[in-house]
Amino acid sequence: MPGVPSSRACDACRKVKKKCDQIKPKCSRCIRLKMTCIGGGRQRFMFKNQSPNGMQKQSAESQSELRPFFRTGKKVVFVEGPTQMPSNETSMLAAGFVAAFQVTDIRYAVAYYGPFLRDIPRRLGNSTVLDSAVRALSTSYPFLHTGSYPPNALVRYGQSLRALRECLNNPVEARSPNTLCAVYLITICQSWLGKHDDSLTGHSEAIAHLLRAAALHEWTSNFEMEMVITLCVPIILDGIVKPRIKMDPEFWGLISSFKRRLSALRDSNQSQSTTELHHLAMFPEFVQHPDLHLAEIAKRYMQLRLDANQVKQYLDQCAEFTPVSFSSSEVARHSRIQAAYAMLSTLAVLLNSLLRVFDPWNASLMSEADFLCDEITIQAELASCYRPVGAGYIPLCLVVAWAASDNLNQLTRIEVILSEYQSDFADVPWMSRAIWLASTLDSHRIRVTSGKESQELPLETVSLTPLRGSRARNKKPPVRPESCCIL
Repeated sequence: MPGVPSSRACDACRKVKKKCDQIKPKCSRCIRLKMTCIGGGRQRFMFKNQSPNGMQKQSAESQSELRPFFRTGKKVVFVEGPTQMPSNETSMLAAGFVAAFQVTDIRYAVAYYGPFLRDIPRRLGNSTVLDSAVRALSTSYPFLHTGSYPPNALVRYGQSLRALRECLNNPVEARSPNTLCAVYLITICQSWLGKHDDSLTGHSEAIAHLLRAAALHEWTSNFEMEMVITLCVPIILDGIVKPRIKMDPEFWGLISSFKRRLSALRDSNQSQSTTELHHLAMFPEFVQHPDLHLAEIAKRYMQLRLDANQVKQYLDQCAEFTPVSFSSSEVARHSRIQAAYAMLSTLAVLLNSLLRVFDPWNASLMSEADFLCDEITIQAELASCYRPVGAGYIPLCLVVAWAASDNLNQLTRIEVILSEYQSDFADVPWMSRAIWLASTLDSHRIRVTSGKESQELPLETVSLTPLRGSRARNKKPPVRPESCCIL
């Protein structure tokens, strides 16, 4: 009852049963706590502001008082605080990135871009360019599902580019793992924002340059090795349509050692396959000089067909799969199997096209090419539900299928699907790459037919004259793949 003394009031208040603010006695509790009693068992507390210096002083005094009590036998255990508390800005930056990385919806999962990203938060605060790249990615990510980004996201992206250019002027920083990681994060932002008019357009070329300049033999942490292995995949795939991207055999030998060391740490005994990096690294060379590697191309093609058939069996087991939650483990497993089958089919049809250059009337190769192109388009349609991030590999598959096909219906179907995927990440001109790859294949046909020796033709001189039938009608003049002017 308001104003009536409670059981915590003093004896005088309890006896008279009147409002304490009229009598205002002091109870024993208030006397003990040295506080003023205002009646009714209510107490008035005083809050005092305390400066950080005062807190540190009090913490030091408390620690000195507690240390004698941490005795175990003859040993004394000292409880020390952190050597350096992270700043608020760094903590907030790490929290924003962690929040993005914890999204498990396969359509927007940042983990899709590489498992090494989970270790980025602990590296923040030591590299300006990495901090700037993480800030740009964290600012843009919440708007990925809408495709409409606020001005602040573009500002952060521009700041990350400026930080990168300044960093590359420092030879030491340019060779740092943090700088390489920052370049990768900036390219991810670039694909989200659809920025194709800046100096990172040919980002794979920049990544390849930084990898060649870095002292990779000194990179021994899991983060560094996983990052390099992850970056090798886009380098290889982009190298198919960009002859400028070339890595030395010594580099691939070092990458193989990275794979072995990571496998040893994970107790993994996986068998060798055609998708091992040192095998994939040969594909750009196959495309540019197929006549020098015909036997190897035929061998890899047969192995890829076998691998694709095996993966197809697993994929058929979940043919009736209907995603209920895009965050479920079943969806993640289905997506992985689907991606593996699509990529194996893509690599196989690419080698099939190279073999048909030297054997154009081989009915078996022509039939298998039609089948593989159909399979790629089917998986592209089925994987559309995982767009944009979970199906980010599909455009490259469609590019190769379009370049490999001579069927009008297939070409029309592929173009429609590719135009839909193009809207997800507008920074990469996928159709231009498809035209360039098809023109390269046709240039090989001309050379083989005329009996000329293998040579790398300038991209400007590739002619569209030999393009057959429907594909010639749909093609524009080939363009030089975009280059990187940041270096």
